[in-house]
Amino acid sequence: MRKFFVIVGLMLMATAMMIGCGETDNSTTSAIPPQEYNKTFTLQGKVMDAITGAPIGNDATGTLSMFLIQGDFDRGPTKLHTAPNDPLVGEYSFSGIPADRNVGEVTYKVVVRREGYQDFAANVTFSATIANVTISHNGTLNMIGNIYLFPIGSAPGDVSIVVRDPQGTPIPNAAVLLQQNVTGNGVTAIPGNRLVPVAGVYTSMTATTNADGSATFSSANLVLGGSYIAQAEALTFQGEQLATTSTAAFIVGTNSSTQVVNMAPTGSVLFATSASNQVPGTITPTGVLSVTFNQPIALSTAVFTATITGGGQITDANGVIAATGPVNGVLSNNNTTLTITPTISTAPTAAGATISYAFAGQIILQNSQTVTGSTLFTGAGTDVVNISTGAAVSGTVLLISN
Repeated sequence: MRKFFVIVGLMLMATAMMIGCGETDNSTTSAIPPQEYNKTFTLQGKVMDAITGAPIGNDATGTLSMFLIQGDFDRGPTKLHTAPNDPLVGEYSFSGIPADRNVGEVTYKVVVRREGYQDFAANVTFSATIANVTISHNGTLNMIGNIYLFPIGSAPGDVSIVVRDPQGTPIPNAAVLLQQNVTGNGVTAIPGNRLVPVAGVYTSMTATTNADGSATFSSANLVLGGSYIAQAEALTFQGEQLATTSTAAFIVGTNSSTQVVNMAPTGSVLFATSASNQVPGTITPTGVLSVTFNQPIALSTAVFTATITGGGQITDANGVIAATGPVNGVLSNNNTTLTITPTISTAPTAAGATISYAFAGQIILQNSQTVTGSTLFTGAGTDVVNISTGAAVSGTVLLISN
């Protein structure tokens, strides 16, 4: 009997195992693509003197050494040319570095030391998604990172920031902010694939440009080899509204340098500050209409159409006498004031007589040479607004009182 139960138990176990093996996997495939865990990086570049640009190796004055550090692990370079007579002196590479699966997940520190030079340390992220990565024929990810060492005793030079409008005119009294470029070495933001050293948090500084549009930041407050960005704050200059604009990132060296901020316009922000007919009931027997804008403009055509109501006639630009005819508009006051002057050959006699202007051309922002979508005297929602009244500029001038 005992054997019988043993045999039955074994049969039940075998049946259960067969049922388990025969089950169907109804799970769906994940939409998330599989991660590649076996990608590796190579960091390569050249070590050079930051002042002369000469490659640095070994000689009687010292020995060049490099380390790639992550946590407790120090990695030496796979290749480092240090012999003075080597045509590749200063060239280095670190190979076989595990790639970062997500940007910022793993950061390494590159440390370079050489007698006679200030120590160099930079943080580097190796990710397949960063901008300056190339893929070699065998799938290895490659990143270029050139390193510049400053001789001991070197000091930074002054930095001057020149602010200009879109036409290159220097802007006085512009507020300038000089601040640290916080972009890391995962994306090389400096020309020449230069690795930016770690130097802690830099002090942000502000200054105001002088009459020549220049602001100078003293070397005493700058970090040698530090990466900076200069930013000019938004302002209105010569009637044009300019947006906050920054320079590209730049490195502070030992020589005084000048960076230029070419400010950009905010767009088609055009409005009128006044108009000669803005007060209701204003009588102008000559029919002259004058409109002042917030910034210089140009017109695609100077011709306006004029129409008199109330029996009068005008002599148009072609010398023809009629009730309706073309009249030329004239820009003055640095092209911020538009004046339309008709020649009224026969004065109207009816009470409430008016002259009305129409314009079918385009308005152009002179400083940026941008064609606006603004119109004049059309009655549409795109007409230039007079900020003194909050309404669109009217093209009608009252010639005789009602």
